[in-house]
Amino acid sequence: MGLAASQGRYLCLTARMSDLIYEGQQISQQRLQLAKETQLAADEYNDAMNNTILQATTPDGGVQRLTYDIITSQDPFSGLCMRLVDLDGNVVVPEEEKTITASSKDEEGKDVTESFTSTSAFMKKYMPDLSEEDTLKMSNWDMDNLAKYYSEHYSTSNITVSVTSNVNKDLKNENESFLFDKNCKNPEYLQEMLETGQWYVQQISSTDTKEWENVAWQGHTAFSQVSDTSDDAAAEAKYEASMAELQRHDKVLELRLEQVQTEESAVEKELDSVKKTVSDNIDQSFKTFA
Repeated sequence: MGLAASQGRYLCLTARMSDLIYEGQQISQQRLQLAKETQLAADEYNDAMNNTILQATTPDGGVQRLTYDIITSQDPFSGLCMRLVDLDGNVVVPEEEKTITASSKDEEGKDVTESFTSTSAFMKKYMPDLSEEDTLKMSNWDMDNLAKYYSEHYSTSNITVSVTSNVNKDLKNENESFLFDKNCKNPEYLQEMLETGQWYVQQISSTDTKEWENVAWQGHTAFSQVSDTSDDAAAEAKYEASMAELQRHDKVLELRLEQVQTEESAVEKELDSVKKTVSDNIDQSFKTFA
């Protein structure tokens, strides 16, 4: 093999070795990522197998998962007659939703009621004589103002309107404020807020029915923390499927890495051979100048 050919072969082998080294690094990085994903899958599985839920024991002896409604219900048998407060002392309630109800009696004297969560729907049914301008203006009113207007301007009607709210105003004293949280009725979210100490429970003071006092829910007879086994089967199936896929992918990468390393060894040996050939060619070609 001539000097130029040997040098060309040497450059090609050097480039191939560089490619193999880079591919090996990429494979190692991918396997490292798979190891991280394997750890995450294991952590998720362990969390699912070891997770707990908060339960409430109501005065009537019933035991069920703790919910916002159970805590705040004022029913002396099925509720705890308590409230939730945040770290700033604001009373936690769901986002307020109002309903306007029209009550009347039919021709037989039976009570008839119809409820609306939309002011527009109520106006369309019971205030069809409104002008387009008034309808547009009043569609932005809250239900309390709309009910008041109806009572004042439709006094000859045999229909009585009332407004109800999903927020229990009795949970708050006059000098306190509400914290509206649309997620408070989510049991998982409620549990997280209690366990992390962002919300705490209060009950009516035993000495003053107008004051509330903190309740340590941990250890309280109305609260208990038990293992949640409802998701164990699903978590195990998901874990096994994830591990099988991760192991399959890792095995493919392992085999490819072995191939790359074998090829690296072969290229390295050929590089050594070409180096020697180039050296011999140089010695033979330029020995006359030595």
